[in-house]
Amino acid sequence: MSHATTMLAAIESVLEGRITADVEQYTIAGRSITKIPIEELLKFRSLYRSEVNAEKAADRIARGEGSGHKIKVRF
Repeated sequence: MSHATTMLAAIESVLEGRITADVEQYTIAGRSITKIPIEELLKFRSLYRSEVNAEKAADRIARGEGSGHKIKVRF
């Protein structure tokens, strides 16, 4: 499993958990915790999703199956 695949799974897991808990910062006994804002997580998810898709396309090309993108040509 590639780094991009691992990170994408982790980010999606965090996003799933954050849907029910909308607190991004809280303090308990003088200790403060600040979570990554959802907007940033969505940006990271988009970035890693693109990397995973590029890896999948490269793998398909290596197996001789094409990139998965349609190329239309008119003669």
